[in-house]
This record gives sequence, structure tokens and C-alpha cells, in this order.
Amino acid sequence: MYNMSKIILVNDYLHGLMGERVLWDFMLEGIPNLIKIDIDVIKLDIIIQNMNCSFEQKVSLYIEKYHSDYKAIIQNGSWFSLIPSSKPRIALIQDNLRKMGRRSHIQEYNFKNADYIVTNSNEVDTYYNERQTVQIPLGVDNKLFAVLDKNEMRKKYKINVNKYKHVGIFVGAMNEVKGWSRVNDIINSHLDTFWIIVSKHKETIQIPNGIVYNQVNQTQLCELYNCADFFIIGSPSETQCLAAIECCLCNVPIIMRDTGFVTNLSIDEKNEIGIIGDNLEEAVYTIKNNKNKYTPRNIVLKYYSIDEMCNKWINFLDTI
Repeated sequence: MYNMSKIILVNDYLHGLMGERVLWDFMLEGIPNLIKIDIDVIKLDIIIQNMNCSFEQKVSLYIEKYHSDYKAIIQNGSWFSLIPSSKPRIALIQDNLRKMGRRSHIQEYNFKNADYIVTNSNEVDTYYNERQTVQIPLGVDNKLFAVLDKNEMRKKYKINVNKYKHVGIFVGAMNEVKGWSRVNDIINSHLDTFWIIVSKHKETIQIPNGIVYNQVNQTQLCELYNCADFFIIGSPSETQCLAAIECCLCNVPIIMRDTGFVTNLSIDEKNEIGIIGDNLEEAVYTIKNNKNKYTPRNIVLKYYSIDEMCNKWINFLDTI
């Protein structure tokens, strides 16, 4: 049985760089007998750390030294090569580099040569279909990302509800990967709306009808979601769009293209979470007039819980 065996979990960093809990944290907490190895763990062994070899080779040496009785390796499948091993290697492909036009030698090699491929959405499966894959959607913390009192949150963040009839939120980098130019045009044309812009990067813009936050923690991010009437993002391609899922868990409807996690939903489910399609501009007008129509939290809870994700991983690992 799997739960009697060690499974090695490898990424460059297994914890959020801003202290946030990420996919790897949830896996370590919810899947028995996972052994974490990342750059920080390798540093604990000075001899291996100082060797003149690649990260992948150092991980292999660390495993053989400390965990030679392991059963398999789960690793990021996009950003570093397969860990040298005679045992099964599971590559987790989350980044749809093919659709982005950014094919990489590393990801293509890993996709071809890993013993198993795990993806996170239909979006990825569509573009990586030459071989059998296992789909395990990302789990999101539905206890942290929950419904808060909207009026209280707006007071806390000093949003002038007398001046602004609506509140919108954008979360992501201000670049074309996230469709920023279209979102920015919408911001500039909807002056009756207060806009909250949240970026993980240290970037900013001056907008008369809004505010920019950089690198906020997850508790504050939840509060900012709860200030909003709707979420918008313009990405032409997403593998899942974690920010949109988090916002749905706060029961805030979303506006986005038919990409990422929404490709896994039925038409009726898409209509429950917000407005899905290419006409972002029209969607903003529509959603402003129907703020209370949507119940996105109910939909997302069915598919994106951490427990469900971990159970799918456990069931999959039992088959190896």
C-alpha cells in the first residue's frame, strides 16, 4: 500500500516566497509519508550543497543518502529536469507553455520521459495529449478564502461607497500574460467603479479611481476579494487561474475568458460563477447590473477543496 511507502516531493522551493501556503504545502500536509526536498533542504547538507553539479544531481544524491527506501518521486515538470532515479518519476505539469508559445526543452523532455504525468486541468490536457495523463485539479484553502462582511471590509480599506457605485478587483501581474492592457482600458472607462489592483510584483500605476497593492499576504488578499463586487482578468490562457478560484470562494463573481479551471465546468456552472467569454467590456456592464445573481462559492467548493485534491493524489499513488 502507498501509505506505507515514502514518496519524495521535489520543487525548487516548496513554500511560498512571501510566506503564503501553496500547492506543495497542502500536499505535504494532506498526503502521508511525503518527504520534501528543495533548495533549502539541500543546503542542510554542506557536502552535497558544495558539490559542483546541478540541482537535479544534488537532489538525487540527497535522496540516496537519506531516503534510499523511497517508492517514487513527484516533481515540478516544467522548470527543472527529471531527477536521476531508477524508480518511478511523476512529473506535475501545471504550466501550459505550449499554448503560450513558450515550449521549453526541459518541459518537453520531462513530458516525454517521466514515468507518469499529472496535470491540473482540461486546458493542459488538451495541449499535452500525446500520452496518457492523470488530472488532479489544484486544491484551494476554502477556510481561509471565505465570505466576509463586505461593508466592514470596505470600511477597513477606506473605500468611498458614496462616491463609487461598484468595486472591481484585478489580481495578477500587469502584463499581457494576464491581459492587462484590456483590463486597464476597462478601468479607465469605468470611473464609477473603484478598482483594487493586487500584484505579486513590485509594480504600480497611478489610477484616480483605485489603489494598487503589492505582495500582500493571503489573509489580506481574502479581505480585498471581499471588498469587490466582481473580479476581472484578461488572460488569453490560464492553466487554472488560482486568483479566480480564490475569489469565487469569497462568493465574488468573476469575469474571464474561457480558459483555466472554467474549461472543466458545465455551461450552467459557468453561468453561476460569473461571465465567461472574450467580451470583457460588455461583461463588466452586465455584471454591475446583476451583482447578486451569482453563487460562485457553491460551484468551486464542489471541485477545488484541498481534501479532494489530496485524496486524488493518494488514490493515484496507490496504483503505482
